[in-house]
Amino acid sequence: MGVPEFFHKGIIIDNKAKKETFMKMVELQAGLGIGIKKFRLVWVFENHKDVAEFVNSGWELGAQTSAAAKLDDDGGAFAGAMSISPGIWLYQLTDDGLALELTGKGTKYYKDDDLN
Repeated sequence: MGVPEFFHKGIIIDNKAKKETFMKMVELQAGLGIGIKKFRLVWVFENHKDVAEFVNSGWELGAQTSAAAKLDDDGGAFAGAMSISPGIWLYQLTDDGLALELTGKGTKYYKDDDLN
């Protein structure tokens, strides 16, 4: 068993400051799982201070249990919202795929210097 490493990109939209910040993400995970899925992560922050801290430090460490069986509009996925800390929620939206996972992972989010 190896340790998968993933690289992704995204954007933070700060509605209060009317500013976009482009971000990158690297993720390492280890655990049990099989499958492949295409998904998006949506972070919801209840206050501006937490947005600023995330943009400037951007770590997430945690565990994940998920199940997905979805193709186009057929099927479904279970992951749910995770409370990262008071006032911060993370949603995983599965587009397509088939996967069953139980993993521990570390994720680093950081500003994309090429786009900011």
